[in-house]
Amino acid sequence: MAFDAKDQTIGELLNKISFSVPRNQRRYVWDKTNWEELLEDVLFSCKADRKAHFIGSIVLKDEGKREGISRYIIIDGQQRITTIVLALISIMKLFLEKNMKNEFLGTVDYIMTKNNINQQMPILTSSYHISLEKMINKIIDIQNDDNMTIDRFVNSCILSVQRDKVIGDAVKFFYESIKKDINQFDGQVEKRLLSIRDAIIGMVLVSIISSTEEDSYTIFEILNACGQELEQHELLKNYIMRYIDPIENRDMAKEKWEIMEKELGKYFKRFINQYVWHRYGTIDKLSTYRIIQKKSKGDNINDLLDDILLKAGYYCKFINPVFGDDGNCSQVEYEVYSFFKSKRQEQFRPLLLSLLHQKELGGVDESLYEQTLKFLYNFFVCYTIIGKEKSNNLRDTIIQYATILENEYSNDKLFLFAETIKRKIPSYEWFEKSFSTLGWSNRTEIFRDSKDKERVKLVLEIIEKFVSQRTEIGEFTVEHILPDSEGEKNAHIGNLIPLEKNLNEKCKAKALEKKCVYYKQSSFYTARGIVNRYSGKTFDVTARTKHLAKMIYNNILELNQLYYLDK
Repeated sequence: MAFDAKDQTIGELLNKISFSVPRNQRRYVWDKTNWEELLEDVLFSCKADRKAHFIGSIVLKDEGKREGISRYIIIDGQQRITTIVLALISIMKLFLEKNMKNEFLGTVDYIMTKNNINQQMPILTSSYHISLEKMINKIIDIQNDDNMTIDRFVNSCILSVQRDKVIGDAVKFFYESIKKDINQFDGQVEKRLLSIRDAIIGMVLVSIISSTEEDSYTIFEILNACGQELEQHELLKNYIMRYIDPIENRDMAKEKWEIMEKELGKYFKRFINQYVWHRYGTIDKLSTYRIIQKKSKGDNINDLLDDILLKAGYYCKFINPVFGDDGNCSQVEYEVYSFFKSKRQEQFRPLLLSLLHQKELGGVDESLYEQTLKFLYNFFVCYTIIGKEKSNNLRDTIIQYATILENEYSNDKLFLFAETIKRKIPSYEWFEKSFSTLGWSNRTEIFRDSKDKERVKLVLEIIEKFVSQRTEIGEFTVEHILPDSEGEKNAHIGNLIPLEKNLNEKCKAKALEKKCVYYKQSSFYTARGIVNRYSGKTFDVTARTKHLAKMIYNNILELNQLYYLDK
């Protein structure tokens, strides 16, 4: 297999050459998102000391040279080459409107070529998009028509609306977008327009040329089979390293980035996504990398890197919370972040990044910050653990307020966020009904799942911490006060308490009165409370279930009395 591969600029590629797109190739399918991305890359390259934008590789089949023109069939790269030609047509229209005749004529050679008998022909033709050739010829013909609008120009070139509307839309997009950009440069409109043209023809690519169609498609298949798209965080890294100023700082920036990657490990990709959501929110369907690129526009990249590194430090609290002299968390942070990590709860992380930043900036004080953490913990237990609602349903609200609290923080906006997600919980009746469905027993099919046991243990732990006023409790097993062998009712949460394993073993198959002696020996306040409350009395599972539901809703989770919201 013989082929030739070489680095070229667009200007070098579009020189004494003719491209054709055969009918069997896919149609032109790029849309506004693709056009915006390409134009953004071009505008970045217009800035001083910016490298030319690299647009990847194209695969061409050599059709030989006729009448002094090298002719090629495009195997891979049709979308990019077509878009570049359409963008140049739009720029040429603007050159005419700005009376930049020399610049207009200087661009002609990038969309038209001449053979050795001085006949002009379009550089690019398509068997399907027949209006493309018409459009290239038309822009040359209208150079003396100052009154033709962009709409009239495009409409006069479209020979088939069904086939070629997208080509006309692309020309109008580049015309309007570039016109809007250059009009921001008072007194330097012409200079800016020329720099955009130069940035386009200065873009770099790798052209791979084969002499046979079979080899061309083999190369195309190899490139697509072996090539892997870069991850969003890899694209972001390349973007940041490219625009760090001064250039001498790039090695140090790369070193800091690599340290951050090592510290975050497998969580790095998730951190980048959640960082973008916290700072910028979500923008249509743009990727995280494109969101940052669109927002930063290549400016203040040093500050962007510093902010990413700062937030990565916050993120380490979420993935590796440590309490103590050498720890990274306060006691409240440790309890909440450890809990969220154990439950794989990541939905709150964009918001928590904003809260941590505002705490560091002094926007939110320590007390309000910790009360907010407790509120999020309580809400999660109520909504997800007890209510069994999906935390993914909160995603849009969390991202919305994460961005608000990061960029325009006030206590009122924090309170509004709390009230907004609190409204996700319908009522106490809903809570009690959900709470009453909790239970666990190996003897009952409906409550045998390990997730039921995990949910029950969490609720029993929360109750024990509240009634004992301890922040940490030891290991425990689930004790059924009345034997679960006597029916499904005794598998419900109202019949369950935490108990040490050795005491639980001694309680098996015994009546409540005989169990009380062991409950008294327990370190768990809940177990001892059963003795004080029910010794010598009838134990009612349903009544205790309702009692626990009220205690959790009204006291432990404070869902109807968020004291810190009382302004």
